[in-house]
Amino acid sequence: MQIKYQAIILGGGQKAGSMLFPLCQSYSKSLLPVCNKPMILYQLDVLEIAGFGPQDILILLTKDHQAVADLVQRRAEIFYVSDDSDSGSALLEAHEKIKKDFILLSCDSMIGANILDLLDFHYSKKATITCLIKEEDLDKKQGRAPISCNLDESYDIMFIGSDHSLLHITNQEDDDQANLSISRNVLLSCESVQIMTNLFDTHIYVCQYEVLELFQKLSKLENEIQNWKLEFLPYIVKHQKNVNLLNLLSKQEQGLFHERKQQQFSIKVFITQEYARRLNNIKDYQQANYESMIKGNKGIQLYQGVQDSQIQIQYPQDARISPDSIIGEGTRIGNKVNIQRSIIGKNCTIGDHVKISNSIIMKNVVINSNCIIQHCILSNESAVGHTTELNKCNLGNLASVEPNQKIVDECII
Repeated sequence: MQIKYQAIILGGGQKAGSMLFPLCQSYSKSLLPVCNKPMILYQLDVLEIAGFGPQDILILLTKDHQAVADLVQRRAEIFYVSDDSDSGSALLEAHEKIKKDFILLSCDSMIGANILDLLDFHYSKKATITCLIKEEDLDKKQGRAPISCNLDESYDIMFIGSDHSLLHITNQEDDDQANLSISRNVLLSCESVQIMTNLFDTHIYVCQYEVLELFQKLSKLENEIQNWKLEFLPYIVKHQKNVNLLNLLSKQEQGLFHERKQQQFSIKVFITQEYARRLNNIKDYQQANYESMIKGNKGIQLYQGVQDSQIQIQYPQDARISPDSIIGEGTRIGNKVNIQRSIIGKNCTIGDHVKISNSIIMKNVVINSNCIIQHCILSNESAVGHTTELNKCNLGNLASVEPNQKIVDECII
């Protein structure tokens, strides 16, 4: 099957992963494991199932993320961008590599929704841009989404037209959210408008090719429009009926645009209740890992292959490991170890009498005897001395904790 779109994955630069400190202190966000599998591989799996081949997938990276390129080199094309690039400037640097309509993804966007359904919606609606939006079920008593979602930091207020048009978008963090404003022309463009507060932008967008040229022009005309999500998208949503903006999009210049003519500017939303979560902070990263351990009908379909292929490991008879825990290949478990609702990576060493609960342990981690680890994330090759208690702590790569410590709510690098 021939795909009519390119997939562009923003693979991470120097600025990526700042909200995941200390996990990404010296480690690419794309490689952070979910259920012992690097995040970016989930995205490649979803795209390949939809029919995208290596020639259709372009991953944008800075040169200090070579480990990502080594991992995916046979499954995608790599384009290196400047070290200080953000989402917008990276896309502009790679514009010569983008030849047709495209789907833009962030490396930390995890989805279970069918990409083909999204592409079909975009085509049928003749949209200029289609945003993949996750809808959370509202708590009828509280009138808001479940507490497991990172609502306090990431939910969006959206004005959605009756024709699925995105008329306004405001994040809760915006300083001017108390004074929502929308132009009369935009409001009159739809028969009715619904205001929704339980939606999350997944940072996945399907775009006509001309959008890239519009972004390039606006970045030159408006110095403040450099970031795709924070600057470009809100600008075009706000000014989508502005004649000057439409002229920029429809003006034909030799060698820049396809032969088709753009008659109107249309920003649509494809709302899904399937799994979708952006893992750009510690809380959502932890939540995605916990959700990956759920088995049965309530499990995340995207992750079932990881669970099904888990290698059976021989444990000491006195070890207690809950069914919803995942243990990586090559990991050694000591005597009287108790592991509850946790993910343990490959080639770890867990000493005798260790208790681990609600934690994510990455690969090559050493936890010495008589330790208690609760609600923690231990990055690759970190180490914990014997008789140490850690609660709500995050360890960076190669971090170590001395024996006989009791530490609560700390980042250790």
